[in-house]
Amino acid sequence: MAVIEIHPKMKQSSTFSSQTLSGWQWRQSGTGNDAWIACTHDKPTTEIYTDLLDAGRIPDPFVDENEKLVQWVGEKDWEYTCTLKVAADQVSAKRQMLVFDGLDTFATVFLNDTQILESDNMFHVHRVDVSQHLKEGPNTLRILFKSALVAGQTLEKTLGKRACFNGDTSRMHVRKAQYHYGWDWGPTLMTCGPYREIRLETYSMAAVHDVYADAVVADNLSTADVTVSFAADVLSDAVIKATITAPDGATTKLSTILASGAKEGSLSTTLQKPQLWYPLHHGPQVFYTVDVQVLSKDETCVLQSTATRVGIRRVRLVQEPLLDAPGTSFYFEVNNQPVYVSGSNWIPRHSFVTALTAEDYRQSVDECVASHQNMLRVWGGGIYEDDSFYQACDDQGVLVWQDFMFACGVYPCHPDFVVSVVREAQDQVRRLRRFCSVVVWAGNNEDYQVAENLGLEWDQTDNSGDWTSTSFPARTLYEKHLPVVITELCPQVPYHPGSPWGGRNTEDPTVGDIHQWHIWHGRLDPYQKWPELTGRFVSEFGMMALPAKQSIPKFVTDPRQRYPQSAVMDLHNKAEGGERRLAQYVVENIRVSSLSLEDWIYASQLMQAECLSAAIRACRRQWKGRRREYCGGQLVWQINDCWPVASWALIDFYGARKLAFYAVKRQSAPLLIDMTRKYTAVESNTLEALKQKKAHVDVWAANAGLKQHVVDVAVTFFDIQTGRVVRTASLTKTTITANETTEMLQKLKVDDTMAVQAVMRDAETGAVLGRASEWPQPLKHILLASPEDSGVRVTVHNGRLDIEAQVPIKGLEASTANVDVVWGDNGVDVFPGDLYTIDAPGLKKTDAVDVRYYGL
Repeated sequence: MAVIEIHPKMKQSSTFSSQTLSGWQWRQSGTGNDAWIACTHDKPTTEIYTDLLDAGRIPDPFVDENEKLVQWVGEKDWEYTCTLKVAADQVSAKRQMLVFDGLDTFATVFLNDTQILESDNMFHVHRVDVSQHLKEGPNTLRILFKSALVAGQTLEKTLGKRACFNGDTSRMHVRKAQYHYGWDWGPTLMTCGPYREIRLETYSMAAVHDVYADAVVADNLSTADVTVSFAADVLSDAVIKATITAPDGATTKLSTILASGAKEGSLSTTLQKPQLWYPLHHGPQVFYTVDVQVLSKDETCVLQSTATRVGIRRVRLVQEPLLDAPGTSFYFEVNNQPVYVSGSNWIPRHSFVTALTAEDYRQSVDECVASHQNMLRVWGGGIYEDDSFYQACDDQGVLVWQDFMFACGVYPCHPDFVVSVVREAQDQVRRLRRFCSVVVWAGNNEDYQVAENLGLEWDQTDNSGDWTSTSFPARTLYEKHLPVVITELCPQVPYHPGSPWGGRNTEDPTVGDIHQWHIWHGRLDPYQKWPELTGRFVSEFGMMALPAKQSIPKFVTDPRQRYPQSAVMDLHNKAEGGERRLAQYVVENIRVSSLSLEDWIYASQLMQAECLSAAIRACRRQWKGRRREYCGGQLVWQINDCWPVASWALIDFYGARKLAFYAVKRQSAPLLIDMTRKYTAVESNTLEALKQKKAHVDVWAANAGLKQHVVDVAVTFFDIQTGRVVRTASLTKTTITANETTEMLQKLKVDDTMAVQAVMRDAETGAVLGRASEWPQPLKHILLASPEDSGVRVTVHNGRLDIEAQVPIKGLEASTANVDVVWGDNGVDVFPGDLYTIDAPGLKKTDAVDVRYYGL
């Protein structure tokens, strides 16, 4: 993020100054009540729902059924005001600019009662010259926010109703965060306000903004051509100097002269042997610092200093023919290294994004890294996220797939809409292009899929570039206007027209990316079918589960409502048919001892964990090396929630990790041993045919790193009820190839009385490098040992938990009342003779730890 400093020795009237507005007050507009209510905070950003809540004017929308009680808020108009105190030297400056980073959404801005701006796009950035309106001393800024719901419905009456999935159809005409209208995991809360910062910038001679260091890395990585570009406002001839400081401290100095009237400028150089930024598990995250100074023509006066940083990397989205398979690959290559992606989709972490802090974003990215995931996809129905989100991804080596903000609908493409969208894209690409973690831009989320489902005109052989007269006009946005913006402003980052997109249709598994929702949505396929459902890149898939048991009382305040089918629990499950689908998958797979809330939570979370494990297992196995990248990655839907809800999230709204979080962590480990149980097909369901049903287990390893490993592998077949070892198999000194999967033991016979464990050890040191387990499917058919015969023993230590068992144990979950405990693993499978240790920072030896496991 750029840092702007005022040079201490210069007069304010000559040098650049920046003042962020705060101290907001608000009121409902048009009520005849002129009283302003002061915000209870002094933050520079705010919005109406949080302010109403802070003032005690509404109940918490996230609690109980209060969402129903606060819908009126989104139907009203609201006003915000603040006082801007301006010093004499600021008023005397030749240029006085108000910069609006984001107004949500239909906003009319008045400065000292003079209208200076009207905006109807939440994602626009505005720079307004207010030199004729500003005065010394206090100035009043007032913003009227019209109801986006009412305004959108008015537009809809004029422009026509357009189809969409999720939310009010009027959202198709409104450039506002689409999830505010409600989604199948989120509430309908139509908020508004100055959700991004507003600043007063003053200067008299020259200033720059939008400083961007574009680095084009040579194919062989030996050099990087760096161009430092910037927007400028030059009122008097100025000198621009830039210093590029490498991670090792080496510096490169550049300079240029800008003549009066210049609106932009650039400086260029070539760096030899650039120090490159790498994603997680592939190398270091290092950064260059770019310091830019604006000086007077005689270089005696520093007018402005800015500093930004850049991670230099070479990114490619590789789509090329494969060996022994139809279609093309779809994977990311960073600095000439193929990167297998194991990641998640990201929705806004809160329905009210001004409630979030930079630390909240960093914590979320830390959770991504803690689960060994290396990509987050910023989904197209939310917002272009806060700088601190991308900053944290840069720091941690987490790749970002960035959607443009279009989701699940048939958007218009009339001239005014195009102008607004193109400006939106330009504003947001300019802002986000400095973050090296962003490695792809995608035109939309599922809009092509909607077009298919509704039978709209989408002729893939029509390459005219203008589809505005068809029933799918927004295709012109995705395939003409948006790629032009990327080409002009951020050509080093690939563009993908949509997600999913590619091939003969959006479900083509051989070209582009797919969203695999035939598990949960669509055909409601069993998750055991995952090996048949992979694609070249699976950018969405998921399974629902309830939030953690400790989270339920936080939003269900009446104990009588704390059961799975209560009215409150139903309101906090937004998926259409969600109860039926969840029940179907649980009942088809998990033995349920009761419908108590705690049992249902465990059953749904274990089922979610099993489903996501099966998905990642199926996808990772297809990363088979050069020209055999049959699957380049998968992105779980979703890592987070925006409010307390039963959803597909790995981490619930209150930050509690579901069992699926740990399953994804295990399956996404950089070095993984895994197994797949495959049943031989039977031609009929006759008793004789079922008796002949057979199964075998394949053992394989996945290596996401760049180093090969020599390992020993031991595979043990256990009788599930007794814990007796039925037989074993092993490999010694086997090489695990770098950055691909390695097949190991094939077609080991197994039957449904057996659970199988594989342990991989370093061949030299004997250290355990990975474990895997395989169980008969579906789990509900397994005959388990009684709890009395399981021999489960848990030993609590400071900072860790040791677990032992006498029979195979499935999905053992540990919990404690100590809220400071962070479980490094949970929901684990434990086998006889193998001590399973869970790291648990914060755990004390004196803590009481409860455990439950499948069948207990």
